[in-house]
Amino acid sequence: MTETNIIATTPAGDDARADRATFVWVAGFFLAFLIVDILSSMTEVARFRLDVDPAKVAIYEISSVFVILVLYWGIARAVSLATPGQHDWRYVVLVHALAILIFSAVHISAMVAIRKLVFLAVYGYPYIFTDSPAREFIYEFRKDALTYCLIAFFIIFGRQLEQQRRELAAAREDAKRSHRLTLKCGGRSIFVDACDIIWAKSASNYVEVKTAKAQHLARATLASIERQLGDAGANAARVHRSWIVNRDHISRIEPTGEGDVKIEMTDGAVIPGSRRYRDRLPSTE
Repeated sequence: MTETNIIATTPAGDDARADRATFVWVAGFFLAFLIVDILSSMTEVARFRLDVDPAKVAIYEISSVFVILVLYWGIARAVSLATPGQHDWRYVVLVHALAILIFSAVHISAMVAIRKLVFLAVYGYPYIFTDSPAREFIYEFRKDALTYCLIAFFIIFGRQLEQQRRELAAAREDAKRSHRLTLKCGGRSIFVDACDIIWAKSASNYVEVKTAKAQHLARATLASIERQLGDAGANAARVHRSWIVNRDHISRIEPTGEGDVKIEMTDGAVIPGSRRYRDRLPSTE
């Protein structure tokens, strides 16, 4: 990254950007849930001929979802204060337990206030929430606790995706500048000169990267390794859906029929070459 990018990027700013993107997904999820819930309620009213005003059902659901989306930013703040894996677990439990209580209390109070205002404006009489506040709070609290945990999970997941995106972008910038690859191996970052890589193989959620001196198991996708190799200017090519080879380290190519080939590398490895990628290899004629 350039010096300007480093100055402009901060952990808090990165989290805020991730939270804004996550909010769009959360809002879309709750909007879809809202539509399905209202339509389902209307279907039940028609099916069983219930004496229920569908407009009231819509008011109930919309007021609840509206308050939840407003409180999203409070949940994001709580996640920042007590992020699982970054803070002591006892502190995390304490902060989020308190946050859930506050979230539920504000959610219930705000949605009831909205319903009262709407009922007075539309129907001309007040909305009655319950004749048993303690019982109703327990009922709503169970749903609110689940909602809070679900949103917190989305926020944490969104931030992790943003961190991975930043790391991949930084690795590609470093590859262009230094002609080396950044491999995440366990808790370490290993830097390997692109020209030293002989081959790379997909291994589930990892990629095996082979050099003349060592073999590394990196937490990456084969596509991301391929992009880094391209950025670093390596003479590399995808020859199979699970394999990338450095063409400078090919010692022999042998046809196997129907367009497929066997590729022998300088380290002795024999790698399958698919006819789908045949045009990326030298001719065997």
